[in-house]
Amino acid sequence: MEAWFISDIHLKTAEERNGQILLRFLRSLKDKDPKQVHLFMLGDIFDLWIGPSEFFARQFPEHVKALKDLVTAGGKVTFIEGNHDVHIEKYFEKKLGVKVFVEAQYVNLDGVKVRVEHGDLINLNDEKYLKYRAFIRNPRYKFLLYLFPGWLWNWAGTRASKKSRDKSGEYRARNEAQLITMIRNHVDRAYSEGPFDYIISGHMHVFDDHKVNIKGHEVRSVNLGSWFEDQVKVFRIKDGQGEWVTLT
Repeated sequence: MEAWFISDIHLKTAEERNGQILLRFLRSLKDKDPKQVHLFMLGDIFDLWIGPSEFFARQFPEHVKALKDLVTAGGKVTFIEGNHDVHIEKYFEKKLGVKVFVEAQYVNLDGVKVRVEHGDLINLNDEKYLKYRAFIRNPRYKFLLYLFPGWLWNWAGTRASKKSRDKSGEYRARNEAQLITMIRNHVDRAYSEGPFDYIISGHMHVFDDHKVNIKGHEVRSVNLGSWFEDQVKVFRIKDGQGEWVTLT
C-alpha cells in the first residue's frame, strides 16, 4: 500500500502553478498501481468549494476527472474537509466516489495506525475561528447552501478568504515557533482519544516533522505545511515507512 497525504493547496484556478502540479500528481497516481494507492486530501485543497454546487466543479474540470479516474481505476481517496472546502460530501461522494469526513479519522496502513485530520482544532486558543467552525459545521444551517447560487458563494468567499489569508500569513511569520509548539502539544491530546503511530494534519501552514515518546510508544507527528513554498512537498507512507516527496 502506498498512501499519500496532501493539504492546504488553496487552489484558486486550475491554471496556476499548484493547479498544474496537482493535476500531474493525480494522474501519476492512476498511472502507478491504483489499486495500491490511497490518497488522503486533508482539507483546503481548494481556496473555496462550498456545498454541492456544480459551479465549483466547473472551475476544475480536469482535476475532478483525474480524481474520478483514480477511483474508477481502483484507487481510494479520502477527503477530510477543511475550512475552505465545506459540506462537499454530496458532490464528492456521489459524483466521484470520494469518502468525505469532517473530524479526525484513523486508518491502518500495512500495520501502521495513522490518525488524519485537517488540523483546525490544533489551536484551541483561536476562539473566533472555533465559533466560526461551530457555525459552518452546524447541520441546521446547511439549508443556506441551497438558498444562494455557487457564483455568489464564490464571490463572498473569495473576498473573505483574501482578508483572512493576509492576516494569517502575517501571524504565521511572527509566530512560527509558537505554532509548532501547538502542533506538538496537540499530539498528547489526540493520543488520549486513541493511540496511533502517526498523526498527520494540515491547516497551520507550518511544516513540522517530529517524533515523540508517549507512554513508551514512539509517535511521529507530521504537519503538511502548505503549497505556498518554492518547493511543493507531500508526505507518503509506503510499506509502513513515512517520507517526504517533492513534486514538480
